[in-house]
Amino acid sequence: MEFNIDVLILILLIIIISMLIVFILYLLVPWGFNHFISPKFNSSYIYDSRDFKKKQLLQNLSNQEENAQIDVNMNQGTYRILFGAKRELINGIIKIRHNINEYINYNPSQMQKKLLKLLTINKGDGNDKLGAFKSINAQYRLEDEERYVNTSIKEYYQQDFIIFELSIPEGLENTSSGEFSELITSFPSFINKSPNTKIFTFRNAIFCPPSRTIGATSAPILFYDDDINCFVISPLDGFLNTAISIDKNKRINCGIQGAIKEIPKNFSQKFILLFGKGINKSMERLGYILLKFHDSKRKSLYSNVVTSYLGFWTDNGAYYYYKTEKGMNYEDTIIAIKDYFEENNIPIGYFNFDSWWYLKHTNKTFTTLFRFLIRLMGGGLYGNTLCWEVDPKNFTTDLKTFHHEKFQMPITAHSRRWDARSPYVEKFEFKTYKNHAVPLKKEFWDWLMTHAKESGIEVYEQDWMKNQIVSMPILRIDFDAQEEWLNSMATAAKENGIDIFYCMQTPGILLYSIKHSNINITRCSGDYNVRWPLTYRFIHSTQTNILYHAIGINSHPDVFRSRTMENVKFRPFGEKFPDFKCLYQILNAGIVAPGDKKENVNWPLLRRTCRADGLLLKPDKPLTANDLMFKKHKKYYICDTQTTINNFTWRYIFISNIWPRRVKETFFTLKELGYMKNDYIIYDYHSGVINRVKIDDFIEVGRLKRYGYKYYILCPITINGMALIGCPDKFITCSGRLIININASRDFLNFIVENIKNKVVNLLIYSEKRPTSIQVDKTPINSWSYDEVINIIELNLKFEKFSKKEVLIIN
Repeated sequence: MEFNIDVLILILLIIIISMLIVFILYLLVPWGFNHFISPKFNSSYIYDSRDFKKKQLLQNLSNQEENAQIDVNMNQGTYRILFGAKRELINGIIKIRHNINEYINYNPSQMQKKLLKLLTINKGDGNDKLGAFKSINAQYRLEDEERYVNTSIKEYYQQDFIIFELSIPEGLENTSSGEFSELITSFPSFINKSPNTKIFTFRNAIFCPPSRTIGATSAPILFYDDDINCFVISPLDGFLNTAISIDKNKRINCGIQGAIKEIPKNFSQKFILLFGKGINKSMERLGYILLKFHDSKRKSLYSNVVTSYLGFWTDNGAYYYYKTEKGMNYEDTIIAIKDYFEENNIPIGYFNFDSWWYLKHTNKTFTTLFRFLIRLMGGGLYGNTLCWEVDPKNFTTDLKTFHHEKFQMPITAHSRRWDARSPYVEKFEFKTYKNHAVPLKKEFWDWLMTHAKESGIEVYEQDWMKNQIVSMPILRIDFDAQEEWLNSMATAAKENGIDIFYCMQTPGILLYSIKHSNINITRCSGDYNVRWPLTYRFIHSTQTNILYHAIGINSHPDVFRSRTMENVKFRPFGEKFPDFKCLYQILNAGIVAPGDKKENVNWPLLRRTCRADGLLLKPDKPLTANDLMFKKHKKYYICDTQTTINNFTWRYIFISNIWPRRVKETFFTLKELGYMKNDYIIYDYHSGVINRVKIDDFIEVGRLKRYGYKYYILCPITINGMALIGCPDKFITCSGRLIININASRDFLNFIVENIKNKVVNLLIYSEKRPTSIQVDKTPINSWSYDEVINIIELNLKFEKFSKKEVLIIN
């Protein structure tokens, strides 16, 4: 008996010590992320005092030319690109792999490869959707086979880009090296001999994390110098099969991913080389060209209910993620949440149903033992999807009946990788490997999207995208498989009026979204957790957003908790920065996604992001790291976004103390941020302080505590000296969904405000003199005041019905 008690005590002691170790490790998570994880999700400049020594500062850079010159050796087909003094891309060659052999058009014996023999080369010209061009066209033949390779280098007149095209009419066989990075084709392929040695790109990983090094990636790669002169190399098409890599000799190679087994007949690849100035501007220019080439358009900021209205989220990090109200199933929990919001006039426009709602292949013992890890690891503990239908433990009826009879609100619904043991595999055509499956054919997607539409689902979220590619060999080795999978999904969704939301996507999948108008949302950072430091997800998303904005897709940084654990002194598990994260969500211009326990949803905070009916009041683009963050600097982390209405631009500047030890200068100038106008009104949102500033004035932020922030709004001064600051009750004071139009002359300022019934819009307008009168809808009003000390007009507009009101302020 004593032995048994001793054993029991020992077991209990082991359990207690283990739990204590886990608890201590959990407390150390922010420290671990800051030191080991977060640096892998940042491509901006890292402060180094040696960069500010006199010798370093005196270095001069040659000018970069945007109209590059192409120099081709007409005997060999080799080429180089010149774009300024001491700025060249040299030793340009062509490489391919076929039947396990590698072929090259220059010096094959020295490189231990076979010859790609030049047959013909000539100059030409032409015109396509991107404009008029002159070209150098060549044909090559494999040394030991009657198989031909055609290349074309197109230089567009008065343009800042060059296009490289390679085609192989008969295709290629036995091409796979087994490695993504060992490309099958390489054109262009050159060595960078320029000062543009710094790199801004995105790793070939989930959520497209920013990177300052090149592995091998399907993303654009931007090379820049200390003055932010840039060149960008990117796929122009074939996003799911192409990649860019750099080898041990620092040769940049652009071509087809190395794991693909066979290149089909009539294959062609296209890459674009673009020259520009500025990180954000160059990427935006690239996005414009990609959209134009594919006859596509930027996705609307208000594409659907999810991007338009405040929603309620239950995904990883949310309170209700695999957790219900006490004593309730999910069906009752969701209805209780909905009823609470209606009773308290919180205008939630839709609900997110995450992976908890459908049936998965689950090892019950495993998930029970390790349930505490769910909030760290996500729903991956629950395995693949068996049936994309309600789990009977969570619902008493099917989703269609639940929606029509009880819920009656729009849904965005999650989906993940499919299981080979799913009954759908028997009914529809799936490709399977071990326990995993993927449906390539449209027949299955037609059924699923019809089912979704009938069940009130308006946005379908496809998660685990990179995981599916990793676990399903066919998606890596078959040239057409990924595109068939994604095209079937998007086409079936569109036919049913459903939009697509990508999650855990690669850069290639992200770029592929250009091809479908209903793929309009994608995640821009990892899963939310209150323990993750801001150095991780915030930095990641504000840099990844540069690419997302460029191609015109709505980005989503994930759910957040909108209320801190108030009245709790020790709060290791609670959200510490709800104001920061709420402001960031609306500045991100995508989705605002609170995920609190229903009673903790912070409506007084959330109402700053939206109208009283829940319509989000957004800027025109997602928040991105300012170009200054990629130069050598000593400042806080500075991001910005903007709203433009009738050629008047308001800039929203978000300054955060993410890395306190790096900050040596607590001021900035508008010129440093790249703003060209000389005169602005700057509004400190939280303090309410208003000043007039010029482009070279020092704007002193002051010393911020760790993770502290400042939020400034730059307002354009019109020709009459007035500046509309907008509505101080909203984070985006001059959203295009609040201020519909604005005009100005020397004598007046005129703008139109839109709002809903029985609501008041408070407005601030800067004016150096008291106006003679203010009219609303051509009728003089008295509901305004003027403060001569700070030169501010305060104006209150009451809306008796949903309408637009025209305001005229006369000098």
